Amino acid sequence: MKSSAEFKELYAAKTPASRKLSERARQTLPAGVVANVKYFAPYPLFMQRAGGSHLWDVDGNEYIDYCLAFGPLILGHGHPAVVGAVAASFATWGTTIFGTPNELEIQYAEKLMSMLPIDGKVRLTNSGSEATYLALQLGRAATGKPAIARFEGHYHGWYYEGVLSNTPRAADYGDPDRPTSVAGSRGTPASILEDTLVLPFNDLDACRTLLTANRDRVGTVIVEPSPRAFYQTDPAFLEGLRALTRELGMVLIFDEVMSGFRSGPQGAAGIFGVNPDLMTLGKIIGGGFPVGAVAGREDLLDLTSPLSSGGSVFHSGTFNGAVQVLAAGLATLDILSDESQMRPFYESTEAFKAGIRHLLTAHHIPGHVAGLGANFGVIMSETPIRNYRDLARENGAMREAFDFACLTEGIYVHPHKPFYTSLVHSAQDYEATLQKLDQIFAAIS
Repeated sequence: MKSSAEFKELYAAKTPASRKLSERARQTLPAGVVANVKYFAPYPLFMQRAGGSHLWDVDGNEYIDYCLAFGPLILGHGHPAVVGAVAASFATWGTTIFGTPNELEIQYAEKLMSMLPIDGKVRLTNSGSEATYLALQLGRAATGKPAIARFEGHYHGWYYEGVLSNTPRAADYGDPDRPTSVAGSRGTPASILEDTLVLPFNDLDACRTLLTANRDRVGTVIVEPSPRAFYQTDPAFLEGLRALTRELGMVLIFDEVMSGFRSGPQGAAGIFGVNPDLMTLGKIIGGGFPVGAVAGREDLLDLTSPLSSGGSVFHSGTFNGAVQVLAAGLATLDILSDESQMRPFYESTEAFKAGIRHLLTAHHIPGHVAGLGANFGVIMSETPIRNYRDLARENGAMREAFDFACLTEGIYVHPHKPFYTSLVHSAQDYEATLQKLDQIFAAIS
């Protein structure tokens, strides 16, 4: 078996310019990056150019991109429809942002709502983190209860509640049926830890016990229905959670920032046939521009209205509904709503995943492919991952070797992150990737 250390040596040998830029960046940027997720040790790759499904780094190395900016670029880099829509928006609208309402906002909202499995209204934000934060505020306002419930190992954004118990250490887990509320960000106030009930995913009995016992203070539950593209969701669990929250009078939020339109045409909610009260979206719906959305029950969304009789949930943002964001988003949604383009995309992605599964078996790699649709993980564990604690079963050394082997072989996947596919990944891309994975699995097995 070739070790991760050997692949890291190859990585360093192929990427000296990235190392040099990383050292320079650290002089003005913490860790040399503008967002924590972009960093990995010993240093991240610095890219210079992109096109379609490919990236080129500052050393001239070419990669087939399966990160796609952590998911948004479902049409790939620089898709003509998106580029054309953005360019045309300047001629049509004459600005980047009006600071007033405009018809483009209505067109975008109508298009987005027509594609979702839930009815109601939508409010736009500038990121998925903003969307989930707003959704939690709506839940608190509607129920009058300050505490929320979220699931261990799920991610909802960079704010305190969003990363709380996202990646807790084993020593801090607590009881499996009653996970401890663990800070995921330095400086988290004790009051937030106290007002955040942490639930075990895929365990309906434990959720019923915890939510029932805390029904006087918890009014909102947020969940990733297909979390991190690593977990295997039990459909009966989501159905039961929906029934339970309705019984207890709690607002149920599906965080589909990652899974929306990647899992399927109507996201994970459409696949599982379970409709939440609120759904949060981001990434894909902006065509590569910063955007987020909260969609769902009209009575909940209307709480943001300045005309709300009982006072509003204040929500605003200078750049909400920026012209080029909505133009790019509409161009993307037009393609995502075209079954003649989306069906082949989902089918080719499933064929690619089947090819990876075949290689894992052929090389006797103790691993599996998890996740729904065009957002999936290659997990170095034979047993399905049902919750965050199951991830401890993964062979960490083999996973690290796999990650850096991919980078040295021209497959761009951010270490320990999922694969994302796009409509512009070609049959040749998938064939070339499977050939390289064949070599990688032979080396690490």
